[in-house]
Amino acid sequence: MKLSIIVLMTINTLTSVAFGQTRYIKTIEGSIVDTSTYAKLKAEKVEKIKSIMQTKDIKITIKDNFKEIRRTPDSLIYSYNWDIKIGDSKVKEEDKSFEPEDYLNKEFPLPTFTTFDNRTIGINSLKGKPTLINFWFTTCKPCIEEMPVLNGIKTQLKDSVNFIAITFEPTEKARAFLKNRKFNFIQIANAKKFTDSINMFSFPVNIFLDKNGIVIKIESGIPYIFDDKKRMKMGDGKEFLAALRELL
Repeated sequence: MKLSIIVLMTINTLTSVAFGQTRYIKTIEGSIVDTSTYAKLKAEKVEKIKSIMQTKDIKITIKDNFKEIRRTPDSLIYSYNWDIKIGDSKVKEEDKSFEPEDYLNKEFPLPTFTTFDNRTIGINSLKGKPTLINFWFTTCKPCIEEMPVLNGIKTQLKDSVNFIAITFEPTEKARAFLKNRKFNFIQIANAKKFTDSINMFSFPVNIFLDKNGIVIKIESGIPYIFDDKKRMKMGDGKEFLAALRELL
């Protein structure tokens, strides 16, 4: 049902701009298709993601980023890329949702937490260095898949950046999970009150803070990419690495 709504919104958006000109989309493979075919391609992508994740029990949201590349008197052609957000359907999603616009260019309202290694961390203790805060949970497949990439970013930047991971789940559950998974961020668990307070019900989310604790950038997960055979796989995180280096 959500997929149908997303596709319908896409078609409506493309057909309502510059009325009178037919819209076409240039696909990743380079072919030009109409909006109806594009909607079908998008629906197929959702099903392909589900098959890769080996479960139907997930929520998938695809945001279109269109760019006009050609205009004639009777047609418009767009290229596109997708922001794909994958969440676990077991996580309750309320009427309200996390809105990045509410936090960008403001100090992030991080309360004081005790980390796994008994350190006390709050927004003031993070100031002086850029910070990446990752929100995750133990059964979130894209959260798990991006962990090795995030570890690699931390290895490259070392102590020049604060790397914080926060989960709403109980500390015992997170600790047990991390015994078998390497995730080298400073770990904070049992943060449900906080994640609920900011309406964060879809994961992963990555928040970039500057040296003053100001939110500069908010992303979902590390972007998925396509290999030579057009199969989707986790990206290398170069966008995240570049964004953090700009904050140093």
